[in-house]
Amino acid sequence: MNEVLFINFISNILGIRACCISKHDDSLIVFEEECCFEKTLQPMYTAEYLEYLMDHTAPEIFYEITDYLNTNLCLFMFEGKHYLLGPYVKNMFSNQEMQELLATHKLPASILLSLKIYYNHFPQLSYQMIHGTVLAAMRTFVPNTPEYSYRSLAGFHEELKKETLVVESHRTYAQIVEQYEMENFFLRKISDGDVTGVRLAFENIASSYFARTNPSQRSLYSTDSNGFAILRTLARKAAENGGCPVVTIDEITHECIQRFASARGSADLDSIQKDMLIRLTQAVADAKEMAQYSPVIRDVLSFISLNYTQNITLQELAHIHHVSPEHLSRQFKHEVGATLIHYISDLRTKKAAELLKSSKLSISEISMYVGYADSNYFVKVFKKRYGMTPSAYRSSL
Repeated sequence: MNEVLFINFISNILGIRACCISKHDDSLIVFEEECCFEKTLQPMYTAEYLEYLMDHTAPEIFYEITDYLNTNLCLFMFEGKHYLLGPYVKNMFSNQEMQELLATHKLPASILLSLKIYYNHFPQLSYQMIHGTVLAAMRTFVPNTPEYSYRSLAGFHEELKKETLVVESHRTYAQIVEQYEMENFFLRKISDGDVTGVRLAFENIASSYFARTNPSQRSLYSTDSNGFAILRTLARKAAENGGCPVVTIDEITHECIQRFASARGSADLDSIQKDMLIRLTQAVADAKEMAQYSPVIRDVLSFISLNYTQNITLQELAHIHHVSPEHLSRQFKHEVGATLIHYISDLRTKKAAELLKSSKLSISEISMYVGYADSNYFVKVFKKRYGMTPSAYRSSL
């Protein structure tokens, strides 16, 4: 087989760096010098660990190596030789996540720009694309090449031990496709604004993933910072695709980042992740609901959501949106199905209920915060909405 032609074939189709590596020449050292940005973040990109991996690779398996930066390599054997593809990336560069990563590893922020240039230099590819292209190339040069299975290489979430670098179990291509289908279904639930569906879909893929994944590989659905960063990126892109305003997405995700940083225990971390998914999905649902209204009513609802804690009058809203109070009142009732006063009251008591559940603020403080200067009147309105007083509601939680 013409090794150079095989490498060029793959490299030209995928737009990826491809090379044949050997322990008997300088190819591993050359790779480390050209492709390893920072050994702390990419221990498995070094000549030392690549040499170790070569000693432990098996034929007919694609090994995907992923580092802290979420850049990837694909290592495999073909016709008795080792080939290395990459680096390549699967997601867009995130300044926020990379800043967190540098801070976690006590690396200077001054390298962020160089890191971004390094990251953006690589092609954005999926494993399926690489698998299909490389296997087709193999069968072009060597007909009847068997199917290759997939194995993920872990070892960067903890102090590396050579015994744990190569994962015991592996998945077939069909299992990988099934996993992607489950994940796409989960992300569609976010984009569809299906709050009930997203909870079930996430629990389904997480339980499936943990049931068949080695503990050293568990990052995507785990409660460590890497898993949360990956999940957050996927969820916010799905929410954006569903029509949720990016300002809302940013607000929800950054709040969850702050909560995640100060959480104690895996139960808290798991709760924060699920809360983020539900809030993003609900925000998508709210955005889709807003789309059914006329431009004037959408603007009015947006104004109310931002200013519900203040005194809002029909006359003020009509003036802001250049319509008569009578016309706005009729149009609001026709499209929303409730009077302006009832809608604002419902929103205030809903926010109050959330604060009663999540905060230690007093009843009078919550009353003032949601827009009721008279706490007695607030209690009356709240009881009408929930069938019990604020104190009783808090005690029932």
